[in-house]
Amino acid sequence: MFAWFAHFIERHPLLHRAALGIWKRFPPRIAGFLRGLLTTNWAVGAVAMILDPEAEPPEVLLVQHSYRSRGAWGLPGGSLESGLRSPLAHGPEEANDDVLSSTLRREVYEELGIEIDILRLIHIDAVPYVPEEPGPYRLDFYYQCAPRIGFEALRKNLNSGTIVPLSPEIKSIRLVPLTRLNEYDLYSCDARLLFRHLPKFGIALVPAGQ
Repeated sequence: MFAWFAHFIERHPLLHRAALGIWKRFPPRIAGFLRGLLTTNWAVGAVAMILDPEAEPPEVLLVQHSYRSRGAWGLPGGSLESGLRSPLAHGPEEANDDVLSSTLRREVYEELGIEIDILRLIHIDAVPYVPEEPGPYRLDFYYQCAPRIGFEALRKNLNSGTIVPLSPEIKSIRLVPLTRLNEYDLYSCDARLLFRHLPKFGIALVPAGQ
């Protein structure tokens, strides 16, 4: 409702100009509160591509999510929690430039029991609609990561059952060869990223359903 009203104003130049004149008179905290009501809601996520390029063929860590009937397999990660503090509250916020990577490390450890090193940001994906999870627009930050214990130890611990899901949201954890991605019901957002990287390894697969 509020987002619709904001878009209505933006489509009418005279009304838009008048609204901007009123807007600049609001105190910053009030303006921030109203902006939260008037703009589109986004779910912001951090996602880990834990890829072993030295394996033959290369392998990526996939998890099976218990809460998806479609696209159950995908990359591990989590969403940033928002709305934890009111813009009207007093007191300075402590800046944290590492909030995305901190969230990602925490989520992977809490759900999988795996400590990761974040190597680099590889992709930012703004998605207005996710078929498997209709809801708010998504803004996902994908990072290339590596297990702190190394891939050989990770593979050994997965095979022995030492590493198991620690969250009811995760049913299974598996290192999957990139050449076998078509055998998995992949979450569409993660599938786009994974299939985009296949040519780097000389792999030519077509996503399932295409």
